[in-house]
Amino acid sequence: MKKEAAKNILEKAISHAEIVQGCVKELDNGINVLLKERDVAKAHDIFQKVDVQEGKADELRRKILQEISKGELNPGVRTDLSYLIKKLDDVADCCTGVARRIDTVPITFWEQSSQETIDIALEIMKNTVEGGGILDKIVINLLGDRVQIKEYSKQINYIEHKVDILNIKLRKSLQETNYKVNAFTVFTIGNIFDIMEAITDSMEDVSDYILQLLISAPDL
Repeated sequence: MKKEAAKNILEKAISHAEIVQGCVKELDNGINVLLKERDVAKAHDIFQKVDVQEGKADELRRKILQEISKGELNPGVRTDLSYLIKKLDDVADCCTGVARRIDTVPITFWEQSSQETIDIALEIMKNTVEGGGILDKIVINLLGDRVQIKEYSKQINYIEHKVDILNIKLRKSLQETNYKVNAFTVFTIGNIFDIMEAITDSMEDVSDYILQLLISAPDL
């Protein structure tokens, strides 16, 4: 009975991970429209969709946590599953954090940015989307035979490292441009790229925790 209850939670976790991946994809779409097409209105509409997706993820997270708290599972398993869902939700929260902030940045900032800066920002998001797809596979495999989890985790670790390196290059590129914007815009941009980097950090946290579960809760 308890094993069936855990399976039911993991099935819902797969749905949650799919919504989280939707947040990542919508954020990528919005940033591409903003930085390539310079269509602020269209980008705004897409960034609003990130908010909607994150709201759906929050709603499902609450339902899953309510189900976990019913008492059918062992206390340790309840803690493990609650923490896993929370870590997954952190990815969606980071996406919304970027979407809300980048939507406030005046287009003049991007017009003044070098092509190198634009290309690096887009490359970060390309890698982040790839990481989101792998994260989905990890959660799905947790309910399956689990034989690919370690390989998927290695792939996410590699992507997270690539994003870290790209983030350093981005910050260097930003500082090589003589921007004519106010100080708060500069502060906001720094905050945006901190949170953007945190998306893959959160993905890595999820994959690391799932690896831990394979050892600490093999019967989950």
